[in-house]
Amino acid sequence: MTRRIVIVGGETHIGEITQLAGRQLEIAGVLVRADQREQAERLFGAPLYADEETLYRQAAPQVAAIANENDAKAAAILAALEHECDAIVDKPLAIARAEQERVEAALRAHPRRRLLMLLTLRGQPLWAGMRRVVQSGQVGVPAFCHVRMAVQLKRAQRPPWFLDVRRSGGLFLDLLIHGLDQVEWVTGARVVALTATTGNLSDPADVQLRDHAAVFCELDNGGSAVVEGQRLMPASKGADYRMLVAGTHGYAELDMAAGTLLVTAAQAAAAPVTDLPPPCAVVADWLAGGQLVSQQDSLRANLLALLATEAAAARCRLEVPPP
Repeated sequence: MTRRIVIVGGETHIGEITQLAGRQLEIAGVLVRADQREQAERLFGAPLYADEETLYRQAAPQVAAIANENDAKAAAILAALEHECDAIVDKPLAIARAEQERVEAALRAHPRRRLLMLLTLRGQPLWAGMRRVVQSGQVGVPAFCHVRMAVQLKRAQRPPWFLDVRRSGGLFLDLLIHGLDQVEWVTGARVVALTATTGNLSDPADVQLRDHAAVFCELDNGGSAVVEGQRLMPASKGADYRMLVAGTHGYAELDMAAGTLLVTAAQAAAAPVTDLPPPCAVVADWLAGGQLVSQQDSLRANLLALLATEAAAARCRLEVPPP
C-alpha cells in the first residue's frame, strides 16, 4: 500500500525516507526554508507549500517526514499528530525534556498514531550482526561496552543552526544518540544511570560550538558502557564508527569503516563474522508494521540523549527514570 507523505524540512537524512517514493510512499507536498525550495522542487517533484496549515489541509497526508532544524522538531511532530498523521523523524525528536514530554502526551492523546525516529544503524548488517553475536551468548555476559562515533566538523557545509548548541541540542542528541541506542539494543541491558561531559577545544572563540562529548553509562546487569564522539576527524579521514563489547567469555569488535566484525573467544584468535543479517531499511520495516525500531525505542533513545545532555551541563550523575 502506498501512503501519502509530506516533507517538513530538507536537512541531511531526508533521503532515508524519500528513497521509498514511488514504492511505499507518494510525496504529496513539501514545506522547507526559502533557501531550500529550489533544491526541494528539483529533488522531490511535489508541490511546495508556504505554511504548515495549508500543507496539511491541501496535501491530505497520512505520514509526515520531519527533517527540519533540531529546535523545531518537537513542534513539527506535534503538528503532524494534531493533523492525524504518523511521523517519521530524523534524530533528535526534541532537544529539551519538556518538549519530549509534550510529544509523549500527544502520542497518548492520539493512540492510533505512530512515531519513528531514524535509528538507521539497527538496519545495517554489521550492527545487526554485532547484536546477534552478543545476544547469542558468544562472548558471555556483556560487562563493558565502548562505542565511538567520530566525524568531520565540515563547518563550511553545515547550516548555521547545526553547529549552534542552542539550536542543535549538542552532540549527545545529534550524534551520540545512535551509540546510546546501540548500547541497549546490542547488549540487551538497560542504562540505569549516567554521567557525561562535552566541550569545545578546536575553536574556543565559538562559544556555541561543541566538538567532543562522552557519556559513561551504568547498566542494569552490573556492567558499564562508554559512548564517545567528536567532530575532530581530519579532512583526510572519513567517519570512524566502532563498537566493542567485552563479555565474560570473549570480545566482539565492530569497525564500520573497515567493514569488519571480529569475535575473540577465550584462548582463541580473533575470527571475522561473515554471516551477517541482510540490510533492512528501518523506514520500510516501519511502514510495513515492523518493530525493528518501535515507538518506545525511539522515545527511549531520545530520553537517554537528553539525560546525557543534562548530566554534562550539571556535571552530575543522573538516574534514568523507570519506564
